[in-house]
Amino acid sequence: MAKSNLKSSTFRIGKRTFFFDVNVASNDSKYLRVTESRFLEEGKDRIRNSVVLFPEDVVDFQKNLGKMVTLIK
Repeated sequence: MAKSNLKSSTFRIGKRTFFFDVNVASNDSKYLRVTESRFLEEGKDRIRNSVVLFPEDVVDFQKNLGKMVTLIK
């Protein structure tokens, strides 16, 4: 899947770094990739996990995330 990056954002929480990347696929559709990179220990590789959200999924994801955030405020 060839892609073009439109916008990226990064933030850290302790030993974890989160990346939010909006990309354009080869078929011109946009998608959001959320990646967590975490450091386990000195001399070891970082572990990376990603989730890809397509436009039809973003609204439900945002809605559910918003509900969960209100519970921990």
